[in-house]
Amino acid sequence: FSSNDARENGNCPNSYKITRTWRATDECGNASTCNQVITVRDITPPSITCPINATINCHDSQSTSALGSATATDNCSATANIIIGSSDAKVNGNCANTYTINRIWKATDECGNSNACVQVITVRDITAPSITCPANRTINCNDLSTVAALGSPTATDNCSTTANISFSSSDSRANGNCPNAYTLTRTWRAVDECGNASTCNQVITVRDVTPPSIVCPIN
Repeated sequence: FSSNDARENGNCPNSYKITRTWRATDECGNASTCNQVITVRDITPPSITCPINATINCHDSQSTSALGSATATDNCSATANIIIGSSDAKVNGNCANTYTINRIWKATDECGNSNACVQVITVRDITAPSITCPANRTINCNDLSTVAALGSPTATDNCSTTANISFSSSDSRANGNCPNAYTLTRTWRAVDECGNASTCNQVITVRDVTPPSIVCPIN
C-alpha cells in the first residue's frame, strides 16, 4: 500500500479538505486506487480570560494599558493569530462621575470562531473639591458686608468642571464690646456633582471707629 494526499483549502487556514488516495499493488504490478476524503474544520472558539475587575476614581486612567487586556488561547490558531478587541458599555450611576463600565473583550480565531468575557470597571467620585475663600476683611460698620462687596470663593475639583461646582454660604456673628463692633465668620461650602463637599471660612471684622458728627446750638 501507498498513499498520497491532495489538499483543498477552505475559507480559513484551519478549515480544509484532504483527499487521500490509496494505491494497492500486487506482486505482478497490477494496481488499483481508492480515495479517502478527510474534512478538517475549526468550530471551537478561543478560550478567553479577562483582566480582573477594577474600582477606580473618576480621574484615574480607564485605558487598557492601565487596567489590563484580555488574553486568549485556541485549539488550532496560534496565539499571535488570535484577534482580541474590546468595546465599552457605560451604565450611569447616581451622579455624573459615578458609573460602571462593562468592558466587553472578544477573541476571534483565524476561522471566525469567537468568545467574549466582561471586565467590570467601577468608577467613583469620592474626592471633595478644593476650595479657597476670599481674604479676611476688616470693614467699618457702615460698609457693605455682602458677598458682592467682600468676594466669593473659588474651587477646583478632580472630576467636576468649575462650572458644575455649586457654592453656598452662611454667616455666624460673634458680638464685640459694643453693638456696632462684631465679627462675622462667613462659612463657604463647595459641592461637586456627586455631593462631595468642602468648606472654608472668611472672617469679617466689623468695627466702629468713626465718632459722631456733632453740631452745637448757636451761640
